[in-house]
Amino acid sequence: MTADFDLLVVGNETEACLSAVAAARAGARTCLLIAPQAMLGGLLTEDGLSFVDRDARHLTPPAESPHDGLFGQFLARAGVPLVALEPLAGADTLADMLAEAGVTLIRADWSAVVPEGNRLRALTLATGETLSSRHFLDATPDGDLAEAAGMRFTSGFREYGLKKTLGISPLPVVKGVSPARILETCELLARNPELEALRRRIFGERRFLELDHGADYVLIGPPHLGLAYQLWRETEGIPTPYRFEADGFNVAVTGADQTSWNGLMYFSDDAETLLRLSREGADTVFQAEALHFERFLRSALGWTEARVELPWGVYVRQTRHALETRCRLTLEAIARADVPDPLGTFCYYADFRGFHAPKLPGPLIAPILLDTGLAANVLNLGIASRAGGYTPFAHSLCRLVQYNATLGTALGVAASMADDDLGKVSVVELRSELGRMGILADDPKGFETHAAIRQAMREDALISLESEPVAAL
Repeated sequence: MTADFDLLVVGNETEACLSAVAAARAGARTCLLIAPQAMLGGLLTEDGLSFVDRDARHLTPPAESPHDGLFGQFLARAGVPLVALEPLAGADTLADMLAEAGVTLIRADWSAVVPEGNRLRALTLATGETLSSRHFLDATPDGDLAEAAGMRFTSGFREYGLKKTLGISPLPVVKGVSPARILETCELLARNPELEALRRRIFGERRFLELDHGADYVLIGPPHLGLAYQLWRETEGIPTPYRFEADGFNVAVTGADQTSWNGLMYFSDDAETLLRLSREGADTVFQAEALHFERFLRSALGWTEARVELPWGVYVRQTRHALETRCRLTLEAIARADVPDPLGTFCYYADFRGFHAPKLPGPLIAPILLDTGLAANVLNLGIASRAGGYTPFAHSLCRLVQYNATLGTALGVAASMADDDLGKVSVVELRSELGRMGILADDPKGFETHAAIRQAMREDALISLESEPVAAL
């Protein structure tokens, strides 16, 4: 039986779209399967994450950066100056790129996988029809296709015996307040002795990024604004089923007096709640939280013109992790300089998300590993998802949209080269093909300090904790 496609990509995330574009450009008959009402771009568009974590490259416009690969081409076409992506422009750009590459876009729900030995043969749609393919790629946020194919998952940091998850953030749009006003207020808050004492009591020696701003962003590294909101919430007696914790904010400037905020941090230890929010978006609790934030901005900060909307969704940083990829990305792999056969690299400044960590002399360089995106027991299944092949520590460090977009791009091209097993594609040949296509992402920034970074990480407790025996799941 002849397959309908060479590659069937499932999911509407940015990494799904770019993986499909890369495969089609490489000559593969490619299909992108998304839910009927889904918006192309997922987290960066329908969920409203306008501040794109390009990290070590964020001061270079995407159109001028040679190291962002296909992800950078997307950002440049969407009109991103440095980091701020307008959601509708992002979705329209992805639609154009898919159409230009000749990707077949199907809007339909699927109900089951059709296995054939140690491979997948087809997906059954909710209508009863089937779509067959030589290869499959799961680019869903929660690894839904991989789960249906039999892959096991774990949630949070459970495998290390830690009752800890990463945060959930509603992504409100604030109107009526200029970036200059935001900066002025943050500078005043940082000089508030009560807030500074609270920062020391709660966070101890934890390091935060400095207050920074550029043409299209305000980076509120210090947590003083978040702490002011926390105190205000306590004074007002505002309850929430999701525990609130103060942190810094990434603020994307999307207009003269319009900004998109990422950094309101809430927590749930319930895996089912995290999956529900990831799949369904903001619930009534988070809609109410947006109104509370507006009252705080007006009454406590004096931003009387502020209007807060929650037009998009929520950012669930971590739902679950696949346990059965051929290789899991670890802190140890990131700290090494001699990882064999990387497809490229991704350079970023470390964010240990609440763990005490050493002060690093520069950005980390994460290797893009093909085996991180390959299912261990299904030969023709790849996964480029934040539910993919990472330990929770590596997940907490990586900026996973760009990392997964880069990994997915490589998997898409690999699908154009592989007959049966995606893992049999020569990484050297694949890297060469990515370079020929002009979409190789290999960032040299930071190599001059990488030896010192590796040493600092190896002396830190996180490395030893990650290497301890895995707890029973």
